[in-house]
Amino acid sequence: MASRPIRLSLDTARALALFKQGLHQRPPVSGKLALLESVRGIGLLQLDSIHIVARSHYLVMLSRVGLYDPVELDALLYPDRRLFEQWAHAACLIPVEDYAYFAPAILDRRERPLHAWVQQRLGDDPEGALDSVLAEVQERGALSSRDFEDPRQKRGTWWDWKPAKTALEVLFSWGTLMVERRVNFHRYYDLAERVLPGSTDPPVHTLDDFRRWATLRSVACLGVATAPHVSDYYRQGKPDTRATLEILVAEGRLLTADVEGWDDTAYLDPVDLPLIEELEDNSHRSTLTTFLAPFDNLIWDRQRVRDLFHFDYRAEMYQPVDKRQYGYYVLPILHRGRLVGRLDPKADRKEKTLVIRAIYLEPGHAPTDDLVAGIAGALHEFMVFHDSERLAIERSEPTALGPMLLERI
Repeated sequence: MASRPIRLSLDTARALALFKQGLHQRPPVSGKLALLESVRGIGLLQLDSIHIVARSHYLVMLSRVGLYDPVELDALLYPDRRLFEQWAHAACLIPVEDYAYFAPAILDRRERPLHAWVQQRLGDDPEGALDSVLAEVQERGALSSRDFEDPRQKRGTWWDWKPAKTALEVLFSWGTLMVERRVNFHRYYDLAERVLPGSTDPPVHTLDDFRRWATLRSVACLGVATAPHVSDYYRQGKPDTRATLEILVAEGRLLTADVEGWDDTAYLDPVDLPLIEELEDNSHRSTLTTFLAPFDNLIWDRQRVRDLFHFDYRAEMYQPVDKRQYGYYVLPILHRGRLVGRLDPKADRKEKTLVIRAIYLEPGHAPTDDLVAGIAGALHEFMVFHDSERLAIERSEPTALGPMLLERI
């Protein structure tokens, strides 16, 4: 007989999520070890090219470990090889010890036909383009797309990649090539066996093993999660995820949970039951104030943000200017376990100024001394990380918030 679902208050579900994501308190260690352990804790670190402030993956780590040298995070990919890059939730950095589980999912991509748009980008001879690019990398070593000429007369949009760039991306998604390093965010690709020896050996796990592993890891990283939450974390198919969750519950590897206010069944790891008791006793209290990058693991699933925090959030950089409500690169403000506001920052690197184009508090949150002190501390940390010497706040709601923050910087 199946056990009855664990009943959780929304506060406990939220506290568990923050603990699992390392966003309740700062770790006692710093440097590379803290960075590596943080990535291991959240499972994967999404990459994104927008750099109006530091790129998203740098901000995700700033939120969790505090001030650090971004060079140390880069070094975990190259030359340390403690992380590897691959498609997961999106393009992500992933702990290298997880590669064996990803291998069958990567190889499975080779069995799928290329999309028509990919074949079109590869040109008149798709197989020839792939073979030619692979031969160049084999002979010359790690190369970026800039090392290949574009034979076309005209280019289209920003996404209109030249054939060699498309070939590099296909070979990367197949696991034939891996990202050897990034320089100014540009990928350099090399043969997988030269980047990660053993990566081209026959996989020791099956695709089903990967689904089970990814489902368990998703629940472990999220704390408590519905099937849609779980499927989104490693971008698994929703029907496969629901089926895998049912199997894992039947095996006793996962428990079901009823979370206050959630309509869908949730899942949690039985290993976390003692932690849940501690959280319900107000242990591990959230003390952190920080700004969350748009692609932070805690908030990249917008429905989960609404479920956990009753906070409506979207990445408005993809919206036309006249459709934006809060700004271009809007970061939610996390304060002591609640999402209390949002801000739209820009790092003016030439003028060494952090410009806050707008900062807002959510309805029901007043600029108390505690909240203002927390946000001011996070702003100061953000300034130091971006090597900013000045702070400018162009707009704030409530209006008094801006001057109150500037007085404390």
